[in-house]
Amino acid sequence: MATRIDGSSVAHDEALDAWALAAYHQLHDVARTYNRVITYRELRDVVHTSTGITTNMLLQNWIGTVLEKAAERAVDASEPPLTSLCVRADGTIGDGYTRAPKVENASVASDIEVRAAEDRLLCYRKFAVDLPEDGGMPTLTPEVIIQRRKQDDSNWLDQLIRRGTLSVRDRIPFSTHVQVAELFGRSYKGHQSATIRLDEFTSIWFPKMYPNEDWDNSQSEDGNLIIMQPVADGRYAGIMESEPIRRYVITFGHNKPTSGSRFYQFLGVYEVAPQLSNSTKWVHQRVSSTVTFDGSGAFSFDPQRTRPVQDDQTSEAADSDPVLVADYLERLKSGTYLVEDTFGRSKVRGSAQAAFAKIVKGNYEWECAVTGIATPEFLVASHIVPWSEDTKIRLDPSNGICLSTFIDRAFDAGFLTITPERRTAVRWDKVQNDPILRTEFAKIDDVVLAQPLSSPPDPTKLARRIELGY
Repeated sequence: MATRIDGSSVAHDEALDAWALAAYHQLHDVARTYNRVITYRELRDVVHTSTGITTNMLLQNWIGTVLEKAAERAVDASEPPLTSLCVRADGTIGDGYTRAPKVENASVASDIEVRAAEDRLLCYRKFAVDLPEDGGMPTLTPEVIIQRRKQDDSNWLDQLIRRGTLSVRDRIPFSTHVQVAELFGRSYKGHQSATIRLDEFTSIWFPKMYPNEDWDNSQSEDGNLIIMQPVADGRYAGIMESEPIRRYVITFGHNKPTSGSRFYQFLGVYEVAPQLSNSTKWVHQRVSSTVTFDGSGAFSFDPQRTRPVQDDQTSEAADSDPVLVADYLERLKSGTYLVEDTFGRSKVRGSAQAAFAKIVKGNYEWECAVTGIATPEFLVASHIVPWSEDTKIRLDPSNGICLSTFIDRAFDAGFLTITPERRTAVRWDKVQNDPILRTEFAKIDDVVLAQPLSSPPDPTKLARRIELGY
């Protein structure tokens, strides 16, 4: 039986139609990223959440019908076979794919996994925003590649070394550290350590990208951040107090599928983000999605430091030191706004944000300057010129605005601009086909900020934020 959030029942056919429409839109979103796929369980969670209709029926008893209906929508729109993007937990497409309706130019390969790979490429070529210049190539899922790769087959690795480059988009799986090491001219019979040091500034890193007895690492949805956190009672609980923060890490995340063999996959080259790190976690920011190598020890990458999410919300929830907070409040009152970057055990970021937030929120009488929301749990002191851009004004109240968490996130992610005239401006070009989000943004477009008691937002700082590209 299918039910809504309020507990009311939904007719089976009505639920299937709603889920199919949600699945169709989600598969479009998946197709926007080259070589991305989604599992049945992930798709189930998406359609349940987006429709507000859930069921306790076994997944296999209804997901196939949902995908068939989504496939029919794609055929009616003359689109490529979107359902090729939905795979089992072990990375396989499943025999049911042969029955899905498809457009005329769909693959007719006899091998069903190859057929699905060729159909996925049609999807990427139509929708992907990161398609390689050469148009890409049909790619089996990492799990299927591992399943089909013979244990003594090294030809694929030799070919990769001759090619001399590896991109995040390639999604090539590696079974062992040893295979990865060969790309960089290192020969091992076996290797278990989490890192391989290549030079004074660079290491290969093999983080486990799933909770385990020692680490609880995670990756942001866009892949640009990796948050590294030791488990409180694990073997490495105190490592952040004794180990230096790495500079560059060429990262191969260890994946543990629900079923099938574990594997390593290139996630990019990362660099520590000190403005987001603290004594309980290290945050690494991706600076390159590609690395080159010659198999003999030479390697290179071109660091492109994308602007990180300036997460004031996270900082307000971070640990703080009462003594440091008091010190920063004294500095702030005296007009000293400098806060230097500090590594290791320091609670600088959380303490500085606590002092900054106290003054900024007080200036706005604890109300959002855009919406008027006055519930403290939904307010944040948002930096105009982000924390990472200028150490000299990190405590400056004229560099802050009291915003609700929703407005802060829109401001932070570039969906909302605040002009030097202190008016909001929604960047409608960034808003996708999300009718509810568009409705909410319409409410906050071209709104004049509330006037604070003191230290109003500095127009030059608002202009500077825009010039910096935020």
